[in-house]
Amino acid sequence: MKRYGTLTLAAVLAIALDTAVLSAHTLWGVRPWVLLAVALAASVAFNVQSGIVTALLGGLIIDAICNSYLGLTAACYLVSVSALYLFTKRNHPKALFLWALAAAAALLPAPIEWLYSYLRGAQYGGLKTLLTVVLPCAVATGLCVLPFRKLLDWSKKGHRDRI
Repeated sequence: MKRYGTLTLAAVLAIALDTAVLSAHTLWGVRPWVLLAVALAASVAFNVQSGIVTALLGGLIIDAICNSYLGLTAACYLVSVSALYLFTKRNHPKALFLWALAAAAALLPAPIEWLYSYLRGAQYGGLKTLLTVVLPCAVATGLCVLPFRKLLDWSKKGHRDRI
């Protein structure tokens, strides 16, 4: 029960950071997707179902708050969680390799958003946008996965394991 409480608290904090704080303030134009980092960490620390539920519900809440197309963020996050699960299906990667895999999984929503905006008639950008905006944000998201994984691993352990 404690681990799902920690996951819920981390997801609520991530939604607040994504919608209120990081939408207005960035560090050199780089803004990590904190909810995606929490969902990726949940899929690595617990199981893929925890990551899927976190990505789906959190993505729908972000879409409802930010007036974007309902379900687009949730679908993109689900693709990333599924890809990270496939990357780490049989092994438990070390921190550096997990960071690289999480950054690669965080890159996957960009083509989906590009395709959707192209079909809607909007200009999304090309290779320059991918290299200057999406790639640094994916790298930052991959870095955010590491502390969230440690937090969720800590919440799995019992009282005797921490003493």
